[in-house]
Amino acid sequence: MGVSARCPLRPWRLGGLFGLLLAGLLLAPGAAQGLEAQPWLLRDQAGRVWSLTLLEQGDPVYPAGLRLRLTDRSGTQQLDHDRPLQLRDGMGGAWELANYSNELVPAGEEVLPAGSAQFDLAGLEPRPRAELPLALEVPLAAGDTARLMAGAAAVAALHGA
Repeated sequence: MGVSARCPLRPWRLGGLFGLLLAGLLLAPGAAQGLEAQPWLLRDQAGRVWSLTLLEQGDPVYPAGLRLRLTDRSGTQQLDHDRPLQLRDGMGGAWELANYSNELVPAGEEVLPAGSAQFDLAGLEPRPRAELPLALEVPLAAGDTARLMAGAAAVAALHGA
């Protein structure tokens, strides 16, 4: 399974952004309001490229909080907008994040984007260890799952989220 933990942010900004994010979230919970979306590129078991993005829910119609969004960049996968996201680390840790895909469209719209799903990061407790990669099982519409591996940079951001 190939994994790309490359973050499109400039490397010289990366350390400062993580430090600022971690300090803001741990010391002042309200500081997450201005969280800049952070994307990473990952590959699934078939080599398809996905983006993983951490972001703050900014639409006042929906509950506030941090979200994890996954998007199939190949345009070939249809995600299940009802099932949760499963995460596992190599030390027996397991998490389930509620599916909040309905937040991807304005309130009242029923047609959700086939290739994207969004999940609530409130279910990521206790936080995963920052130094361990995380396996993600992304629910697909056909009842199957896409398996992704989040590397060190993405997991460190999840740890601090």
